Amino acid sequence: MIRFVILAFIILGCQSPTPKPKAQLALTYPTPHYKFFSNDCTYAFEYNHLAVPQTLSSCGVTLDYPALNAKLYLTYFDLTKSSLDTLLLDFDKRLQMFGKEAFQMDESTFENKAQNLFGSCIVIVGNSPSNVHFFGTDSKKHYLTGSLLFESAPNYDSLAPAILYVKNDVQKLLETLRWD
Repeated sequence: MIRFVILAFIILGCQSPTPKPKAQLALTYPTPHYKFFSNDCTYAFEYNHLAVPQTLSSCGVTLDYPALNAKLYLTYFDLTKSSLDTLLLDFDKRLQMFGKEAFQMDESTFENKAQNLFGSCIVIVGNSPSNVHFFGTDSKKHYLTGSLLFESAPNYDSLAPAILYVKNDVQKLLETLRWD
């Protein structure tokens, strides 16, 4: 009996492990279809049909992406009551705070002279709690800012496809942003 156990141990124990093939996480998202959003505030825009708009405050809105476990927080400021310089400094401070673990920051600027609208969208590349920050303004009366937050640990490699997907939605939001 002992010989049988030793023989079985030698035969089964001497097998070389079979390497597993490397796999890539393949996340695919549906092609976005956009809906028009408007509320009692002075702005309107188009948003992805996968997002669910929720009003937070008088002029604050969250676009909830349940499939991505993410939220895009939007906040509106009336520039007759707030200083544009202060808001832009606050935006820069937010980038510094969230960009501590960043490898780089990619900025896309936006300008629509016909609508007197300009803005910026920054993607923080790295393990940041918030990887997308943006603003749109007419520099006289209106300022809309937003940030993307995931309800998960900040792991850029895993979140990169979702970050890119929402960044494209943010670009569409800025392109279609209108003031009433």
